[in-house]
Formats: sequence, C-alpha cells, structure tokens
Amino acid sequence: MANVLGKWSKSVVAVGLGASLLAGCSDNGGNQGTGSGTAGNGEGEEKRGSITSTIYDRGSVPNGMGTIEDNMWTKWINENGPADVKFVAVPRWESQSKLNVLLASGSAPDVIFEFGTGIRNQLFDQKQLMPLDDLIEQNSVEYKALIEKYPQLKKAGIKSDGKLYEVGRMNEVYPLVSLFIREDWLDKLGLEAPTTEEEMLAVAKAFTEQDPDGNGVKDTYGLGGLKFGDTPGLFRYMYNANWVNPGDNGDLVVGPNNMKESTALKRSMFEAGVVDKDFLTDKDGSKSKQDFLNGKIGIYSTMTSDYLGFSARELDTLMQNVPEAKLKVIPLPKTSVGQFTTAWNNPVQMTAVVNARAKDPEAIIKYIDFLVKPETGRTFRNGFEGVHYNLDTDGKPVTIDADKFTNEVSWAADFAMLYSRLEEGKYGYNETQFNEEIPTQKEALRLFRDTVEVYMSELPVGEGLTHSEHMPQLPKDLQLKYTNVTTAIDDIYTRAIIGGSNYTLEQAEIDVQKQWEQGGGPEIEAWYQEWWSKEKDNVLTWSDVYEIYKQQQAAK
Repeated sequence: MANVLGKWSKSVVAVGLGASLLAGCSDNGGNQGTGSGTAGNGEGEEKRGSITSTIYDRGSVPNGMGTIEDNMWTKWINENGPADVKFVAVPRWESQSKLNVLLASGSAPDVIFEFGTGIRNQLFDQKQLMPLDDLIEQNSVEYKALIEKYPQLKKAGIKSDGKLYEVGRMNEVYPLVSLFIREDWLDKLGLEAPTTEEEMLAVAKAFTEQDPDGNGVKDTYGLGGLKFGDTPGLFRYMYNANWVNPGDNGDLVVGPNNMKESTALKRSMFEAGVVDKDFLTDKDGSKSKQDFLNGKIGIYSTMTSDYLGFSARELDTLMQNVPEAKLKVIPLPKTSVGQFTTAWNNPVQMTAVVNARAKDPEAIIKYIDFLVKPETGRTFRNGFEGVHYNLDTDGKPVTIDADKFTNEVSWAADFAMLYSRLEEGKYGYNETQFNEEIPTQKEALRLFRDTVEVYMSELPVGEGLTHSEHMPQLPKDLQLKYTNVTTAIDDIYTRAIIGGSNYTLEQAEIDVQKQWEQGGGPEIEAWYQEWWSKEKDNVLTWSDVYEIYKQQQAAK
C-alpha cells in the first residue's frame, strides 16, 4: 500500500507541479501562485489550517488503493489544498446514525457532507450548525462568486432564522424519468402514440392483444407494472398525484391529491389485462424490467437520470435481445386533471454544513473554495491529464485506459460534492459525455435529446411543489403519522385496483378520506400550511428550476 501511495504522490507532483496544479487548467494556472495552485500553501503568506471532514464510505475503493479516509485522493487534497484535512468515513446509507454518534460524543468533523435534506435539517434544529454568512463574505472568493452568479444557491442554503447554513453546488437541469413506447410496434399495428389517458389504454390493449412481436403467442403486455420500481412515478407524474401540491392561489393543497383519478386508470388497465396480473408480487419491478428488456412490454417508464448508465445496461441488453426494437420518448398523456411533465434533476443541491464547534472556520471556507474551483472538480472527475485522460482536438477529455480510470478515479466522486460541473463550460453538459462511435451510446444520446425536448417544457411538473430535496422534514411525531397514514391509503388504492365489483373506487375514496381524517391528516396539513406561510418566499419551486434551465441553455 505504501508503495502504491508513494508512487501516486510522485505522480501527483509530476502532473500537478507543471505549468499549473491541475491537468488541463492552463487557462488560469498563472493566477494560482505555486504549482500547487492553492493560496497559503506555497507562498507562505498565511498560516495553514487544520480541519476534519466527513467522506461517504460506499465500500467502493478498489483493493490496493487504500481506504476512503487514506488514499491517493486524500493525499492529493492535503498536498494541494489550503488546509490539512483529516477525513472521517461515514457509511453512505447509514449516515444519520453515524453522525448522531459522532455529535453525541463531541467528535463530529468540522465539515459535514450530506445529501440528505432531512439530516441537515435535523442538525439545524439541534443547533449543531454554524452560520456562514459573515465567514463567506469575509473569507471566500470562489463560493462567494458562485452564489452571486446563482442567487438561488444562496437562497436554498438559508434556514428559518434567515441565516445561511448550507453550501452546495449547481447541477444541470434535465428530466429524471422517461416514458418509452415501442415505436416499431406502433408502426406494425398502424397506431399513433397516445396523447390522452383513453388513447393510452387503447394502445396498451392493442399491444396486448394484437401480437406486436409477431411470434404467434399471446405473451406481450401493453404496459410495465403499475406501482413499483419499474414505473417510478409514472402515474404520480401523469396526474400530479402528490401529498403536497401547489394550489391555484399560491397556497398549498395537502392530502391525497388526484389519487382517485390515477387509480381509476390503473384499475381500468388491470381489468383490461394490459398489465401483468401478478404486478403486486413484483415489488422491486425486476420482473417487469426483464419483460421489457426481452421485448414483451410496449409502454415502459423508467428512471433515466443516468443515460450513460442506461445505455451500458438496459439499452445494451434490449438492443442485443431485440435488435429490431426502436424506442420513442413520448409526453405524459393528458388526463382528467390536466397534463403534466416528469420530474427534473435538482439544479440547486445543498451538500455540506459546518459543525458549530469547528475551531478554524476560516480554514474551512478556504477548503470550500478549493473544492468549488472547477479545476479541482474536473480532477476528481477525470483524473490527471496524461495519466488518466488526454484532451482531443476540440478540448474534450478522453479517457486513456478505462481499467486504470475505474481503479483510480471512478470512486472519487464524493470528494467533489461541491463541484458545479457546468462551470467547466461545454464539456460539463451531459450531452457531450456520449461516445457516438459506440452504438448503444449513440442511441442513448438520441433518446436523451428527445427526453429533454419532450419534458423540459412549461407544463407543470407532476411532482408537487418542488424537488424532494427542497421539501421540509416533518417533526418526528408527525413523520410517523405521515408514514402510517400514507401507507394505509396506498394500500386502499391498491385494493381498489384489483378489487373489481367487490371493492369499488367510490368505496375506496370514502375509506381514504376516513383514513386521512383519523390518521393525522389534519395535523399534517396544518404543519405544512404553517411552514408554507413562513417559508414560501425561500422555497425553490419548479418554476424557479425552469428559469435555471433556461439560463443554462442560454450559456451553452
């Protein structure tokens, strides 16, 4: 291990101490002081601070590369950053319990990186966080400039006392969910893509009954599952069926919004036999997904937040299994309650807070500035020029050795939780990441472009008020009631889908309202209404997200 890290320490020096600290950063390297590119590290004008920071442990560090707290990247940060940083591992999916232990023992790190909005909110409620307004104003260059460029980023970091506690990054806005239809099946059966809920049911029936795959066997379904992971949010987004929705007059509507209407279509589809009758047992959607990849489902919705990953996995499998399959991205059909679009990526993502007990806040702000610099994030993303990538004639980073990149770079992303990728310019956008020489990536790029064109519109987003990361966390007692009552209501609507004449939708709606009233619904609604009355001017809504999208497109 020592030999590996020793070798990499030398490699970092060789790559980083040339004309500039970071590979591919010659455009501003002249302003970086010494080759380290960090204020106060090579020029001696400031005392170097010493801080601690969390880092997610995903168990992804390859053998021979050290641990997540001690590896080539932690060494690089300490050699090139403005402060000495000791890292504390936090299990990615157990971060709340780990942080609770650290805070209770008084040993929590100075900088806490955490994607979970609820966890950060809890730390604020417990008065564990340090306000950052004055510190950023007096000590920051990079982050201060970023929040001046994107005031939404500053707005999202402000808590109920009016002070700034959270720092974060700007992300590209793009759709998170795609609704696919087998265009080759449409062509074979002489059908048009559905634009309404009625047409959706009719096309699904045709796909089920008219042998679109031509094998002479009744083995196709019109639609992937109704409820679980294989159709994430489809009916929710189609009907804006959420527990907290914006009202018509700037208020909130809290409760089982539009869920009766969405359940009515699910029930019709179930009774028409256009979905797998065993969808209830397919809890993670794996069977429905496999049916789609084997060419047996005609309309399918899935998370496509990572189209490159989608191309390497699902799309590659589909193209191998069913070479004639051609997917088409279609808008969410119009419904009885209106037409909506799918959810979008969160462009204003808060990712870090500072421990109220931190002893060297100025050093923390300098470290934050170091992480915010595009060249720092670019290094975590691409590695070192000449070692992990080269620039093509157009300036695009091209990986030299995929295996080397996987072993040494691919697992470093959590060091870049303050990296606003679009600050790189052209090659920060998702569209530029595809390699069109690879057939699956070429097809994925076509679908990605279609997805953006179809879903990035002024239609209301069918995910309620805002992205989930900008929603507040209910108090613990209400959270328990919310979980119980929403689960119970979900079960009622599921019963209505499969209940036939024994359990009508009308009876289900009566039971839902009773469950909501008796299960804490009025208390939950009152809490959200009070929160909204106080915080509505500070909440980033979907209309704000769309304005950021237009700003990003104009900057391309």
